[in-house]
Amino acid sequence: MITFAANRLKSFRHAAQGIFIMLKDEHNAWIHLLATVVVCSAGYFAGLSAAEWCWIVLAIVAVWTAEALNTALELLADVASPIFIRW
Repeated sequence: MITFAANRLKSFRHAAQGIFIMLKDEHNAWIHLLATVVVCSAGYFAGLSAAEWCWIVLAIVAVWTAEALNTALELLADVASPIFIRW
């Protein structure tokens, strides 16, 4: 059981490192972070219901997931072909 917990902790640590790398290297991630803060603040002050928060959180997670996948694919493409060829 301790090994399972240690492995899960290690997984979360790696995930957090990936998020920090994305925030450090990707300009668009900062824009998404700002938008997330603005939307959450606006939702708080507007007094959204629990159902409305669910939709907001779903949209935020979808955007962050798309950004993370895009970043991963860009890095993978850079590794596979580090020379940029303009057609």
